[in-house]
Amino acid sequence: MNLSLQPAIVSARYETFVDQAGAEHIDLTGGFGYQELTVVHAVDQQAKRMGLSNRVLISAPLLNFCSTLAKVLPKPLDMSYVCNSGDEAFEGALKLCKGLKPQGQTLVYITGGDYGSLTYGRCLSHPEQYPEVVEFLGMRLIGIQNIQQLKSISRVEDCFAVCYTPLIIDAEGRTRTLDAALVKALSQFAKQAKAPVICMDSRTALGRTGKTFGFELYGVVPDIEVLGDGLGGNVIPIGTYTCSAKLAHGVYGSSSPAKHGSTTAGNPLACAAALAVLDYLHHRDIPSRCLAHSQILRTALQDYQPTVAGSWVSIVIPDGIDSATLQADLYARGVYVNAPIQRILNISAPIIARPESIQKAATIIHEVLQHDQSNFIAKIA
Repeated sequence: MNLSLQPAIVSARYETFVDQAGAEHIDLTGGFGYQELTVVHAVDQQAKRMGLSNRVLISAPLLNFCSTLAKVLPKPLDMSYVCNSGDEAFEGALKLCKGLKPQGQTLVYITGGDYGSLTYGRCLSHPEQYPEVVEFLGMRLIGIQNIQQLKSISRVEDCFAVCYTPLIIDAEGRTRTLDAALVKALSQFAKQAKAPVICMDSRTALGRTGKTFGFELYGVVPDIEVLGDGLGGNVIPIGTYTCSAKLAHGVYGSSSPAKHGSTTAGNPLACAAALAVLDYLHHRDIPSRCLAHSQILRTALQDYQPTVAGSWVSIVIPDGIDSATLQADLYARGVYVNAPIQRILNISAPIIARPESIQKAATIIHEVLQHDQSNFIAKIA
């Protein structure tokens, strides 16, 4: 479905949005959700005090956010660089890695992940689509899927960064977790190459894997943790890349983290939103809530071979159903999903979604799949 042809969203709350035609839609593309009042209130109160500040004078919300994040993340992750999004933060993290090893040309990464939509992110997410960009950047990309491929890499000393996302899309199109042994082997490889490990956790952190941070699934703390997506509570965009002070000082020296980003990055409004989100997570068992969300979807859609990866549920689209039109069919019935990948539909409830709405959306999906399959059977009978 070409969403550019659909009416614009005019209002939203929790997991539900209303389009310009006045129709309600339940969003099953994941994320934080819409209009959590504690986040909205925090931004509103900050706007009444000060909306933006320059990058010379560090605002109190920026300082509070960075110090709070340092307490939430495990050691030695205590130096945060605040950006406008997780995608932008991933680019910043790679810039830091390149600063540590300017002559390095090789970037090793686990394939199947979503690394964002900016320059480096696109190259890692879909390298086959951007060979000219990879060549322009002077990079040698090595995508791996298993330990054997990792062990076969030569020119280890040329590697300047190692990247992974806590969840990936496999060859079939399902969302799944990684092999824990592979993540640990990746960390050992990085130490040998003297290159930082970047966890692109923008779309998987904040409880959506069943852990507060995605890397916690694998028991290895990355050298750089990238956050974004729901960090601003879907009210104000914000992203961060966080590393150790030792790592940061190797490139930036004692310069303030506030000076490494775009003009509006780390603005008081965004930091106020992120502080409210971290407080929200602190006072609620969000990982358990996300797992409960996926269990509702899994149970309701058990006829379609569901598999679960944190808050994500992947189901098989039955034979005879046109996967190219399924997204539009569901949208017409009031459920918004990402486009299917091959014969797989990946769905995920937002963090602040209400259980009754998730159940309603699952029922609609089941009804649409049954209806379309019945029509197919009738045609060939």
